[in-house]
Amino acid sequence: MEGDRDDRDLKAWRGLWDRASRPVALTGAGISVASGLPTGSAKWNGIALRELFTRRRFEEAPGVFFACYRDWLWKWREAVPNPAHAALAEAGVPVVTLNVDGLHRRAGSVLCLELHGRLSELICPACGLLVQGDRAFKETVPHCPDCRRILQPNMVFVGEPVRHFAEAVDLVGDADLLLVVGTRLDVAPVNQFPAVAGRKGIPTIRINRRAERLLPALIAR
Repeated sequence: MEGDRDDRDLKAWRGLWDRASRPVALTGAGISVASGLPTGSAKWNGIALRELFTRRRFEEAPGVFFACYRDWLWKWREAVPNPAHAALAEAGVPVVTLNVDGLHRRAGSVLCLELHGRLSELICPACGLLVQGDRAFKETVPHCPDCRRILQPNMVFVGEPVRHFAEAVDLVGDADLLLVVGTRLDVAPVNQFPAVAGRKGIPTIRINRRAERLLPALIAR
């Protein structure tokens, strides 16, 4: 029974949590499923998002790219943080996230390293102007109001280097407990974080499902 297994896991994890003074959470798409958001396997008009959100697709067909972007932005901005996001924020746990949904910040997490950026923002690759993604609803292909270059989402395209990686490694390396929530960490370089923790003897708790129930139950003191 899943409920019994959850209770056993919580009993085993609680001692680790109670002894931790510097926990760090590493989160992926699974933590936002309870907020109604998709995992990385989602598709748009039959095309996998991992294929659409590439720089090649963006540069070759910006109109198609932004049609997808508008659909997903509309869906994602309606999502609200769930109890898992809220539990981490309320406990003041620093977060390293693979997500671009911004839900950790909306929940109140102060220290939040967004390795893949933020879907809700557009940035000019030429002058660096940052604007809200809603501009994509005003132009089929949104352009920078200053220099007229095509804007792009303020996020990392699939296959490109993540942001804040060195800072995230330092954060994980200084922790005394690593919470891995909603991600299998099956891609580089983020799959290195458990090894960083392991080399320093930092215990790891992995929660891949039902984080909206398990995290609040674990963190509540």
